[in-house]
Amino acid sequence: MSDAIPSHSPRRPALPRTLTLLLVFVFLAVLLRTGWIGDDAAISLRTVLNVTHGFGLTFNVAERVQTFTHPLWLLLLTATYFIVGNIYYATFALSFLVSAAAFWVALRNAASPAQAWLVAGILLFSRAFIDYSTSGLENPLGHLLLAWLVVTALRQEAADEPKPTTFWLIGSLLYLTRPDLVLFAVPFIVMSTLQARPFTRALRAALVGLAPAAAWTLFSLLYYGFAFPNTAYAKLGTGISRSSLANQGFVYFIDSLDKDPLTLVVIAFAIVTAVATRRPAARRAAAALALYLAYVLSIGGDFMGGRFFSAPLFVAVLVVGWVAVQTQRFWIGAGAVLALVASAATHISLYSDSRFDDAAIRSTGITDERGIFFRDWSLARGTRQRFRSNGWPRYTGALPAPEVEEVCGLLGASGLDRGPYVHLMDVCGLGDPLLARMPAIFDDDWRIGHFKRMVPAGYEASLAANDNELTDPQLRAYYDAIRQITREPRLWSADRLRTIVRMNTGRYDRLINVQYYRHAGKLEGLNAFAHQTPEGTSIDAPGIHRLDGPVAIMCDDIAGRRYIDASLDSNDDYKLTFIKGRDVVATMEIGKVPEHRRHAGLASHPLELPPEATRRGFDTVVVEPIAGDEQYAIGHLFIEGTPATDDALYANRRAFDEPIDPRTPEF
Repeated sequence: MSDAIPSHSPRRPALPRTLTLLLVFVFLAVLLRTGWIGDDAAISLRTVLNVTHGFGLTFNVAERVQTFTHPLWLLLLTATYFIVGNIYYATFALSFLVSAAAFWVALRNAASPAQAWLVAGILLFSRAFIDYSTSGLENPLGHLLLAWLVVTALRQEAADEPKPTTFWLIGSLLYLTRPDLVLFAVPFIVMSTLQARPFTRALRAALVGLAPAAAWTLFSLLYYGFAFPNTAYAKLGTGISRSSLANQGFVYFIDSLDKDPLTLVVIAFAIVTAVATRRPAARRAAAALALYLAYVLSIGGDFMGGRFFSAPLFVAVLVVGWVAVQTQRFWIGAGAVLALVASAATHISLYSDSRFDDAAIRSTGITDERGIFFRDWSLARGTRQRFRSNGWPRYTGALPAPEVEEVCGLLGASGLDRGPYVHLMDVCGLGDPLLARMPAIFDDDWRIGHFKRMVPAGYEASLAANDNELTDPQLRAYYDAIRQITREPRLWSADRLRTIVRMNTGRYDRLINVQYYRHAGKLEGLNAFAHQTPEGTSIDAPGIHRLDGPVAIMCDDIAGRRYIDASLDSNDDYKLTFIKGRDVVATMEIGKVPEHRRHAGLASHPLELPPEATRRGFDTVVVEPIAGDEQYAIGHLFIEGTPATDDALYANRRAFDEPIDPRTPEF
């Protein structure tokens, strides 16, 4: 592949200014037709209203909690709100302005007319890019900063003079826009820093460039008590294994190919063409794309379809338009192929209008987020009442006793609609400083981004009374520390600062009973199920465990076990999940006893364990009712390798005419 233009030297724009301006107007028309505000953005808008009305940089006004991941975007939202005076129209205006600027930069720097038209076509037809050029999220600012990153790399390559300060600064601003966007800057930062001489120059560049991110992190640590957003801590405590997250990440990629095939195809095309060139800047861009895609895969993607692909798509477009220079015939052919791919999208953004509606949540847990909120939170369909100024009250020096509402999902919409004096207890942890640091409730059918926590006894009353009424003594001590960090009026209190240090160094972590709260308080030892339950025992008999949900039963982790015997209500269906640490090793379903031989009460089910459970072992069995008459119960649970119950286990298997393998393992 040849490079007709070996550097990003100044040159005439590929398209006349007026034609570029016309394309920008077309782009803005598409944004006006598709523009929307999502619930995650509304979470930030509540913070904007709170800080501009004297309540502080908060979500719930009684506690300092950072529920946003984009301090730089929040700053711009706040400034725009001061100018516009309406939080909704301010959000639309800022998104349109920044997105149009990114679109303009991408077109004006194209290397040839054919590439300029290709850039415009890709950006207008990519659902990921169009959907998240509005939404109220930080994507538009990320796109503009990424344009600055790529053009800086090309210009410094042409000058053959590495200037790492600029790359460190862009990385710092990307971090303040959304922390994971810094991955795009990593290849450029590393290479420019390694090339800088002497070492003191590289060190000075890092210190200067990192100043904005360091300043915010220090402020966050002092004001909120934590260096990172509360949402980050909520996502660390999910208890989901890396392999399971990677599997969900793969599903996220497939979902994008299904709904919006153009986006991933263009990203792949850009990586291949960049690697094929001999230009270091292009190859570093390809490395940045690969690094970011690997990250998206590893975290399980997102519940918002396409959200995490808008940034790599924009970088890919910059590579295709600015770097990968080929003949005009090549780009016309590439455009024809990509147009065919774009036509396969489920909804083509260029043709979208007020009839758009796609609110279904797929079995994968991934949604078309614009489809969900377009009906009520879009310019095309939103009512005057939805976007009118909501009369946010000003802080007068005292807060009334809060009304506490439990939410998980629609946190932002609820926050805007209910006003500042309603305390939203977010059981998904995103907006709650205690629940974010507690383990998510185990659920093998988890949905990415929505991990519920068990609400500790006394917690809702504690929030309503602005006190600590938790009944778990250890968690009560942990919450005392959280309260001191997030509710102490004196930010510079010596006790508060000491507590911040202890909290961030893990000194209080031992106070959370992870296993207990992971299984919503329904945690038992295997000994509790060690007594033989005769066939037909009533579910109301003494010693029988009634189930209103899953129960986790802990056992010794021993590989090589082959058999299990569970006594369960005979007319219900149950699911057994075998867990080893954080990993789900295997699952098995136990159906109701066939009607022709079913009797009332409990029935014994002597079964072979799933092969993977035998091979790897497990330390917890979760017994979960999944269908039946809602009168669920479990009597005994025998697992081979437990001396106290092995004789009963083998006897039950013989009684059911299931021969025992004579090769008895050694436990």
